[in-house]
Amino acid sequence: MALMHLLAGVAAVGLMAQPALAQQQDTTGQQQQPPAQAGEQQQLAQEDMEFARKAAEGGLKEVRLGELAQQAAAEEVKQFGQRMVEDHGRANEELKQIADQKGIELPQEMPDDAQQLYDELQQKSGAEFDQAYMDEMVSDHEEDIEEFESYVESAQDPDLRTFAEQTLPTLREHLDLARQTQEQVVAGAGEMEQPDAAIEAEQQETMEGEATTQTQQQAATQPQGEIRIEEVLGSSVVNSAGEEVAEIEDIVLDQNQKHYAILSVGGFLGIGDKKVAIPLDQLQLGEDQVYLMSAETEEQLEQMPEYEEDQYQPVQRG
Repeated sequence: MALMHLLAGVAAVGLMAQPALAQQQDTTGQQQQPPAQAGEQQQLAQEDMEFARKAAEGGLKEVRLGELAQQAAAEEVKQFGQRMVEDHGRANEELKQIADQKGIELPQEMPDDAQQLYDELQQKSGAEFDQAYMDEMVSDHEEDIEEFESYVESAQDPDLRTFAEQTLPTLREHLDLARQTQEQVVAGAGEMEQPDAAIEAEQQETMEGEATTQTQQQAATQPQGEIRIEEVLGSSVVNSAGEEVAEIEDIVLDQNQKHYAILSVGGFLGIGDKKVAIPLDQLQLGEDQVYLMSAETEEQLEQMPEYEEDQYQPVQRG
């Protein structure tokens, strides 16, 4: 009888141990499975973090180069640079808010290659800067669009995917504008080649004799009665530094019958330009361009008093 009680007790202990063992096995199984799942989640999160960091670096680059363009570029390139600062500045702030919520640390400085490009552009000016900057903007936005489109297809984080989707239309618009501005820069550089050659020829002729110089001065200050307005209207005005600074819109007379050229300066794509009056004897008429005797820049011309039509009278044409 005692043996039967003993066996019954052993059986009871065995039955009590089985759930505990099963629980231990289940717990062990559960502990073995999560590491693989956690590794997969970490890999996906790493892709999202990599996109966020690269997008932040690109945004910093666009803003810094845009700020540089506003200091050293021609007017249409300055306008493009300002657009980059404004649009990418807003995108950078949106990305930072998302990153802060998700604990992603974004870079605060440009990468080394972007900083090197910035330093190189900082050494350029005039048409050389415009060409190099716009070339970079076209290729840069082509790469950005490709990277953003690729990320949208594989993104794991919904917030970063939404950011990429909402930013893409702006990047495409930037690329179109960059290509248009690049074409303007190339066209302007082609127009500048002839004035540079003309200036060099003029300097050579001056060294050869005073007679040539006098002939050029007569062309620049020809008698008022011999002026042909049709020959100069719409002509580009280039300063002594070889920079295109304005366009001639009209020739007028003041109350003392002195001739003035009305120049259109500033603006972007013909919008927002300002008209100023310059004495005609400060200009030298060429075949295709008009040369400003001084080195006044477009910005300096914009600071001049605006042309008031009622203070002048038109020149008789023909």
